[in-house]
Amino acid sequence: MIESVGMMRPNGMRKLGALVLTLVIAVGAGACQRSRKPPRNPNGPYGGQWQGQGSTWGQQPPPGQPQPGQPGWGQPGQPQPGQPQPGQPGQPPPNTMPVTNDPVNNVDIGTLRARAGSVLTELKAALKDSDRNKVQSIPLFADPTTGEVNAFAACDDQGQALMAVSDGLLEVMAFSARAKANDELFQTRKLDQYLNLVADNYKPKKPLPRPANFIDPQQDNDPRKVARQNELMDEQLAFVMGHELAHHYLGHTGCANGGGSRGVNAGDFGRLLTRALPGLNQQAEVGADVSGTNNLLAAGARRNGVKWNEEGALLSLNFFAALDRLSPESILFAFESSHPPPQLRMPIVQQTANTFRMTGGNPFPIPFTF
Repeated sequence: MIESVGMMRPNGMRKLGALVLTLVIAVGAGACQRSRKPPRNPNGPYGGQWQGQGSTWGQQPPPGQPQPGQPGWGQPGQPQPGQPQPGQPGQPPPNTMPVTNDPVNNVDIGTLRARAGSVLTELKAALKDSDRNKVQSIPLFADPTTGEVNAFAACDDQGQALMAVSDGLLEVMAFSARAKANDELFQTRKLDQYLNLVADNYKPKKPLPRPANFIDPQQDNDPRKVARQNELMDEQLAFVMGHELAHHYLGHTGCANGGGSRGVNAGDFGRLLTRALPGLNQQAEVGADVSGTNNLLAAGARRNGVKWNEEGALLSLNFFAALDRLSPESILFAFESSHPPPQLRMPIVQQTANTFRMTGGNPFPIPFTF
């Protein structure tokens, strides 16, 4: 998400709409039937498992408790006695323990920063050699700017590539994933509540509004809900990191040549972004969405645990689309002025994902350059 200045002009919107339509048709060529997402990990109603693969949030079952897949945990379509059906409210299965120290529930920014770095490592590993060689050494920096909701690719003063994600974006992702998982399992409306809170109370350069007493503690610590929210958190990160990484290897920044920045100060981010803006445009953003979606799916397919899909990407885009509808401000967050509207990005992401699956992970090339 590259920060920009100014509003998108109406004629630019018309051109962008035509571009989006062309791209959706292009990436969907040959995909005449809707593809199916790969099934979630069968170790629980939401693919949840005690030991997270490739992430830092998992934990082993307490001594004496069943391992995933063993009797007492429950197999798909065969819930154990007393276990609620997937997506239905109820008490947790009798042989599970509440998760009381989850970094998504706690919005543990330090852990979420590390999580973003781990996701980025997986994305790089899934790229083809020519692209991976360009970005392998690019570091990820944390942007602690108060109230900033953004992620970006840029070049430092020495012409070396970098990426950054703001603490504010990590916070929004955590609350969104947490609320969405609770809504799925317990039929609540927590995501709507959080959306309304942010839309009504967000102020630039001020701490993001946080809900108080947001979720019933028993629901909040339910291991199935915690597993699901961590899936969504990783998928959101994979989409955003994949999008920004694509800006580098697609040549949009002009500084991804195999090296990486050795460090920048938080105060430098705004200046570095302003300098990068002339090389960025709406077409480049669409190209980064397509390449980033393919990258997250390719990385997801390589995982031993939960396989990433586009659900986290659509969660993020739907969140910002809903904020646009709810907020009286024309643009709530700065990055929105340089990106196509979320309503146009969602069909691109969905069709790209469908095509990826229909082609067995060998999507059609985009018929024009960015």
